[in-house]
Order: sequence, then C-alpha cells, then structure tokens
Amino acid sequence: MLFFLSMKNSIEEIQILHSKEEASLKKTAQRHQALAQIDAALSRKENQKVTEKSQKR
Repeated sequence: MLFFLSMKNSIEEIQILHSKEEASLKKTAQRHQALAQIDAALSRKENQKVTEKSQKR
C-alpha cells in the first residue's frame, strides 16, 4: 500500500513538472516569435531606407 501511494505521488509530481515544462516551452516559443517579428520589422524598415536612398540617386 505504501509503495502504491509513493508511486501515485511520483506520477503526480511528474505530471506537474511536465505541465510546468510545457508552459515554459510555450513562453519561450512566444518570446522567439516576438523577437522574430521585431527583427522582421527592423529589417523592413532598413530595406525601406536603402530603397529610398537608391531612388534619390
């Protein structure tokens, strides 16, 4: 009986850790996506500046 309770607690702890890991990975993915969007916006702005300079010549 004691072994069963210990196993049950271990399984619950693993499930909790798994949930925390998934949440952490989701946050990391969201941060990467936000950074990629910022990089893309900066790149577009820089390309726009280069295009404008080229057209002025």
